[in-house]
Amino acid sequence: MPLNIEAARRVQERLAGRVVFLPLPPVEIVAGLDVAYVGDTALGAAVAVRLADLSVADRACSVTKSVVPYVPTFLAFRELTPMLRAYMKLRAKPDVILVDGHGVAHPRRFGIASHLGVVLGKPTIGVAKSRLYGVEKGDVVVDPETGEVLAKVVNCGGKRYVSVGSHATLSDAVRLVEDLCRGGDVYPLKAAHDLTQVMKKAWRRGALSHDEYGDSCP
Repeated sequence: MPLNIEAARRVQERLAGRVVFLPLPPVEIVAGLDVAYVGDTALGAAVAVRLADLSVADRACSVTKSVVPYVPTFLAFRELTPMLRAYMKLRAKPDVILVDGHGVAHPRRFGIASHLGVVLGKPTIGVAKSRLYGVEKGDVVVDPETGEVLAKVVNCGGKRYVSVGSHATLSDAVRLVEDLCRGGDVYPLKAAHDLTQVMKKAWRRGALSHDEYGDSCP
């Protein structure tokens, strides 16, 4: 199904005004969300981790037919559904959600982490491996037109571009991501990514269902 770019752009521009910048609440559980693909099947993973000792509090999976192609700056329209379907199955609900993607470091200030945060009304943080928008100046990414700081560059086994999704401040987001950097990766996101790789293997051997109501983690 092709994406209606102009309609999607209008959605982003309208919802960007609902992004909230607030100090993070006390954090006990952090979730990482990720999506992988096998053909037209989207495999969503959510892993909730206790901040105190990085033990896994819960994990959940989703298997969804992917109907929207990848279009740069419109990732949420492809991946938000599998992410949300995995997240909603978590029994241990997180205080903060990390997303493998951008928040306000986006041409319309509304990347996938912001989209998720606005939909859920919860603190979300974008953690991306590559810069999508803005100019890198030292350890920050700024808007080339306004000079506004959009993201901070955090060294965690390589560059990680950290931006506010919603319901967070950039300083709090950076502090939390730095606390979660273990072994050269941001642990909750690595755990979610690793789970998607297990899911891919399970899907290929027929051990996962492909109906919208019967997903389970391998």
